Amino acid sequence: MALSVSVILFAVLNVIAARRVRPLERARRQAIAALCAQRSLVPGVPAGEFAVLGRVDPRWLTNAYRSSDQRLAIADFMRPAGKNTQFFSLLSFTVAGLNVPAMAVTLRNLTGPVLGGPPTVELESDEFERRFVVKAKDRRAAVMLLDPSMMQLLLDCEIVRFNMVGDEVLGFVNRGAEARHNATEPVEFALLFKFWDGFVPRVPALLRSEYASGS
Repeated sequence: MALSVSVILFAVLNVIAARRVRPLERARRQAIAALCAQRSLVPGVPAGEFAVLGRVDPRWLTNAYRSSDQRLAIADFMRPAGKNTQFFSLLSFTVAGLNVPAMAVTLRNLTGPVLGGPPTVELESDEFERRFVVKAKDRRAAVMLLDPSMMQLLLDCEIVRFNMVGDEVLGFVNRGAEARHNATEPVEFALLFKFWDGFVPRVPALLRSEYASGS
């Protein structure tokens, strides 16, 4: 009898929680739609977008928008990870004319060292080094890209990280690791757009010359 009561109570609590979540999801969806409309983005993403991640199941994407020329896409991303679920916001765009070896800029894990992957690149900025870890197949390309102006952009964007391969850039925010925000203020999308606005103009001319596509 006690077990049956517990099961019923658990089910009721789940229903109540779901009813509370839906209005928040709707508020976030509406706020994101308004933010993307300001930039003339349209709903949906091209097939094969976010390719830097590998195969992406379309069911894992929500609040997805793209530019009319399909050079930019942004979305919330939910991916099963064993018994857990990962929650990210993603921004994908291209930097025309570049062919840069793979590199990744991630937030530093204060609980331990970052292991595996390409070699770690150290930069001449104590503030940046405290916040971020840079890994790159080509140290020279990473140092060129991450000049003082680009490092300041990343510091200003706070929780945005990125991977870059060739001419493709994937910026992302780990929503599961960040504090919850007001659903009507999609902070992750705002920061990703800030990152995009600043990234392309800051790509150094020397990098464009030394790592030009077709060179």
